[in-house]
Amino acid sequence: MKPQRERLIYLDAIRAVAALSVVISHYIERTPLHQWAIFDFLRPGQFGVVVFFILSGFVIPFSFTKGATSNRTFLVSRLFRLYPAYWLSILLACFAITHFLGADLNEKRILANVTMLQALTGYHNLFGVYWTLFVELVFYALCIALSWAGLLGNLKIRLLMAITFLLAALAGAAARHYLSLPAPVGILSSLSLMLFGGLWRSHVIDRTPKAKAYCLQWIALFLLCFPLIALLAYNVDQGLGENAYTYIGSYFTALLFFITTTTLLKLKNKVLIFLGSISYSLYLIHPFFLEWVTARFSLSSQFNLAPFALYLLVTLACSTACYVLIEKNGIRLGRRLNAALDRAALKNATPVRP
Repeated sequence: MKPQRERLIYLDAIRAVAALSVVISHYIERTPLHQWAIFDFLRPGQFGVVVFFILSGFVIPFSFTKGATSNRTFLVSRLFRLYPAYWLSILLACFAITHFLGADLNEKRILANVTMLQALTGYHNLFGVYWTLFVELVFYALCIALSWAGLLGNLKIRLLMAITFLLAALAGAAARHYLSLPAPVGILSSLSLMLFGGLWRSHVIDRTPKAKAYCLQWIALFLLCFPLIALLAYNVDQGLGENAYTYIGSYFTALLFFITTTTLLKLKNKVLIFLGSISYSLYLIHPFFLEWVTARFSLSSQFNLAPFALYLLVTLACSTACYVLIEKNGIRLGRRLNAALDRAALKNATPVRP
């Protein structure tokens, strides 16, 4: 698999659209606007999350370098990329829970959330958006395993895995519907979407033979299977009007959007590109300001532009600060550590002359 050699700037614009969709959707859900008819078939937050998942699959497998240290380099860079800003978000979540929501905090719950692996421990997320980060970690582990086995560049293996996860999601949805079993349908569907993202990258960027045919096969199967998955797993109201039809509409729209914006309509607006660069911070800390504005304004009675504008402006400003002060420094530290580890490995591998 070819490593990513240059930044594809239109991907940042896609990130911006996805992040803003989530940020705005979460605000709308607390106002009377969520009753609009369009939200019976499309949820911007769901749309944004699906776009993020496909985009992750489009990028992550191709960020692995060649050589024996590939997995270590990837793991270190990801840890320093994800955790510093995430830990700031944890602090904000604790403050929001105690001061805005007036709830008590469980120390074990906090510690579980600090690891980003709280889904494995049975503790709830401090902020609801954290569930997607666990899915990302699962996908990273999958990529590392494939890289270790020398299969990360095997297109057919990745297609078979994407199909397997999709069919497993369908089986899990049936288990939910008929047996009331808590199958991880969302995670399985998301992993299939991520693997498709990698197949799509192989087609539109690398022009790998058979990639187009594999993509079409997966898309056809997804269009057939996902409505069944949604109807079986999400056939009851999931809260705030989310149901099978909102899942179908949001997932299909996100897939169409991603395919279009990586081929026919590549977004290169400078504002969107900048917002894409801060999208991770935007995603992580916007719940804090959502709770803050909810505690100070009556959002449920009517939609007012002033609180919405305040929410957006403060969130964007603080996300920019988080990106500049925390994210960028974390990325630099990760690179320095990898460079130091590379030098140490080279020194240990170099035979000493008598």
